[in-house]
Amino acid sequence: MRLHPTLALAALLLTQAAAALVPDHAQKQLQARTNLPINGPSFNLPEGSSFNSVTVALNDNAEVAFKVQILPGTNAAGVWFGGNGSGGIVCQSENVVDVLITDVSLDNQPRVVYAQTDGNTDGIYRCDPLAPSSVLVTASPLGANNWGSPQTLDDGSIGYRASFNDGRAWVAFNNGTTTVFASEFGITPGSPYGFLFTPAYGPTGKIAGKVQIREVVPVPQHDEIQINNGAGSIATLATIRSIDPSSDFVGFNNSGAINGFDQVAFVASLFAGGSGVFILSEGQPPLQIAQTGVDGLVEIEAFAPVLNDSGLVAFRGRDDMGQAIFIGDGVDLKKVVSQGDLLPSDLGMAQIGQNDASPVFGGGIAINDNGDIAFIAALHPPGNNQVEWGSGVYVAYAGFDKIFSDGYE
Repeated sequence: MRLHPTLALAALLLTQAAAALVPDHAQKQLQARTNLPINGPSFNLPEGSSFNSVTVALNDNAEVAFKVQILPGTNAAGVWFGGNGSGGIVCQSENVVDVLITDVSLDNQPRVVYAQTDGNTDGIYRCDPLAPSSVLVTASPLGANNWGSPQTLDDGSIGYRASFNDGRAWVAFNNGTTTVFASEFGITPGSPYGFLFTPAYGPTGKIAGKVQIREVVPVPQHDEIQINNGAGSIATLATIRSIDPSSDFVGFNNSGAINGFDQVAFVASLFAGGSGVFILSEGQPPLQIAQTGVDGLVEIEAFAPVLNDSGLVAFRGRDDMGQAIFIGDGVDLKKVVSQGDLLPSDLGMAQIGQNDASPVFGGGIAINDNGDIAFIAALHPPGNNQVEWGSGVYVAYAGFDKIFSDGYE
């Protein structure tokens, strides 16, 4: 693909991204499927269960987890876990009317983490799929009433955005210790932050994300992408053109991703028009992964991109054939799966589509360090979108040889 002229140098500097190969994803496997009882049976889910616009989690073992908002016969929300085409509900929230849980995070142990609100005992919970039970891990910091987008690492630490009556904070919890990385002005007078958006918590224990910087005359209020180590080291990775005339960016989407090399992926609106997906690293120019108007890309959808340690970035978008999931490394850009594609299912071959203009993919996607991608798609019989087969959760397996990609022969 063609790189933005001011960004091309980054492809040479990001060595791990340059070493990546963009895989094909010909093999796709159904993990679970929900459907209205009137339209037929579900697969690997209780009949009558339902999930809507959820973001799926995926670990390096190609195991999958996601939340199920409606479980028949209970007021609880459920946590689904499985892999290789099998699985089921392994944990539940409290059985309380109108209880809510966040999208889940999954590590390689495997352990699943989610936050609960509007229950009896709210906070962040950990679910062990191998000995199914949910245990409250933390409700910190003191005074928090919401714990958004909790993300767990293999060391058991959890990063998230805590909300209070007067604002929000980026927080990590590890082995009984709570660390506040950043907090808004409403919580901490003198803070430069007017608003902290949904953060990404990386394998090195750093938090990255979009921040709104308060006006300090003569500098107006503006947005930045920052990375924060929780110990006072904060780096601005990107800002907007009105603050930095050399910037190509005029705005950022609300959430992104971070990998084990502290690279940060995000979507930005461009001064030249349109939008793009980029990787940022401290001290390096942005690496463009994709740009609308290039390689047939028409739209980048408002879901966070995902990023692995090889520098592969996947995202939801649209080309002239319809909605699709794309993957790229700054050199190549490929489609993983697209509207109208045929996929294997428990009912036979299924087609991705809707009977109207509704989105054909649900929620956010996930990628692991092997390059596998998990996604949710609306299904119907091939050639007949008047019959609903519900929503299927899939893993698209990376097509390159995983042994060689790890550097072994």
